Amino acid sequence: DKAKDEHGSFYEVTMGRYLSRKMDLSNLPKPSTALFTPHMSVIYDNNSWAQRDAYRIISFALERGPTSPADKDRCHAVWRHFLSKLFGLSLMWMQGPAVAYAASPPTSAPSIVSNGDESGNDDDVSSTEENEMIGDDVVVTEEVMKDCQKGGSANNQSHILDQQPIPPGALVLTVFGEGTVIKYHRADQIYEVSLPYGAVGYLNRNAVLCSILSVKKSSVTEELMSADDKGLEREDDMLILGPQCLYLFFRLHQIFVRRLNIAYKLAHSVGTDKTLSTLVEHISPDGNGNAGQKRYEAFLSLVYGLIEGSYTSSFPGSSSNAEGGKYEDRLRCLLGHNAYELATMDKLISHILKNLQNMANDNTMQEMIQIFRRQQASGGFKPDAFKKEAAMISEGENMFAFQYCKIPKSDKSIMHMEFLGCIVEDVGRDDGNAASIVENSERGERHTSKKLRRG
Repeated sequence: DKAKDEHGSFYEVTMGRYLSRKMDLSNLPKPSTALFTPHMSVIYDNNSWAQRDAYRIISFALERGPTSPADKDRCHAVWRHFLSKLFGLSLMWMQGPAVAYAASPPTSAPSIVSNGDESGNDDDVSSTEENEMIGDDVVVTEEVMKDCQKGGSANNQSHILDQQPIPPGALVLTVFGEGTVIKYHRADQIYEVSLPYGAVGYLNRNAVLCSILSVKKSSVTEELMSADDKGLEREDDMLILGPQCLYLFFRLHQIFVRRLNIAYKLAHSVGTDKTLSTLVEHISPDGNGNAGQKRYEAFLSLVYGLIEGSYTSSFPGSSSNAEGGKYEDRLRCLLGHNAYELATMDKLISHILKNLQNMANDNTMQEMIQIFRRQQASGGFKPDAFKKEAAMISEGENMFAFQYCKIPKSDKSIMHMEFLGCIVEDVGRDDGNAASIVENSERGERHTSKKLRRG
């Protein structure tokens, strides 16, 4: 009851009591029997576009919301290091806006001295010729601060700090993908970067978008994985253990993806439904004749406007319900009366952001992400090893297990969920191997407990 009071009606929905538990798994990828019964399984449809649209909306809401800059950084780190790998979102695609900004052509053309005989369109001709010579290659531009000395010592100091080079050996994300810094040529202000496909790039500073934190090595993970010879059945399956905030995020995120699929189906069907011809807005097809896609994009714009405050919602818990629900009226005009389930998108997004922020600030969850990254980097997941190492960190918390599987020959995936409860006692009853590994690792490396980190 206390959790229901805190999370509202979303708590009851995410607890699964209204969902059908009798999913037929006979023709679907099954989870590992070492951890899963499973208690619940949910389907993700149309991952190729639904996961991307969900990420765009969530990241937009995160940036527009009242979250502090530090929490925004932590939430984006959760997406980069964990959720992007789980849902198949590449870092290059996620950094697309930054790549577009860094690769944009210069806005100011150089000054040309004219004697009056030249035509006024020569500048346009020369710029066109330059663009044709460049072709489709990415052009990285930068603006040099000409008068950095005019701003005083404070501006000079900040400018110097901004131009500090990334050290050799650091992992970075560039406009050509991930890579490793080999050397920084200070005279030319060029990075020498080793790219994953065997090439070596000489890149401008602006072509290096950000540095990537490497996976922390752990002797505990290595010993537990070497002692466990049972991996997952499929190589592309993903495994993660986490606390309740992770479970709530996954349930709400799956509901969000499902609602995007509902909007997409309605957008492509209401235009041909004669019973709704007088109720929904008529949208003329574009050059490709795809009116359904235009209607769906109009719905996405409506959601962005709702997040930014351009539209109001009549939902009782909404902070902008003074004008009585312009969002719902516009939604019915676009998708008809069957879009009633999409009327509370703002509430759903708000709960997703709340649990994403809880994940970013939960020390146990951060340690689980590190175990996830280490096991993935080792070439595969070991369920028993994951559970034993998670038991050393969970400190008596109730834990959940999740296995994310792609469904072959389809654009779908399935996530199996299992409530494990307190796994410290379970691991202690299994054998004393985990305890001996921890005792040996205390001499060199040990996991810092939550209490010590908070102190």
